Amino acid sequence: MLLFPCVITKEEDVYYADFPGLDNVFTDGESEEEVIENAKDVLKAMLFTMYKNNIEIPKPSRYKAKDEEMLIYIDIWEEPIKDKANQQSVKKTLTIPKWLNDLSEEKSINFSSVLQFALKKELGL
Repeated sequence: MLLFPCVITKEEDVYYADFPGLDNVFTDGESEEEVIENAKDVLKAMLFTMYKNNIEIPKPSRYKAKDEEMLIYIDIWEEPIKDKANQQSVKKTLTIPKWLNDLSEEKSINFSSVLQFALKKELGL
């Protein structure tokens, strides 16, 4: 479980959420409930992108709210996000002889499935 501080401010009729220590991770909403829900979503998206691109997750920072700010903590269960990022499909281009391609297509063989099976077998998984 990760716990990140989130600063919420209100300007006119819009609530804004920002995560101290996380660059370009922010959102807004028309109510406190909406901005908190949006903050969870944007944090999950940031974590997903970082896991997918093998970028180290920054440690949550400490923050002391100013008078006009509301400080809350957003908790995120990281394992499902990490699992989803690791299960992403990756497109690969490969070359096989034409005769093998034609015969495989005749038999309606799923190339992706065969390649995954062969790779797992080769890797001992």
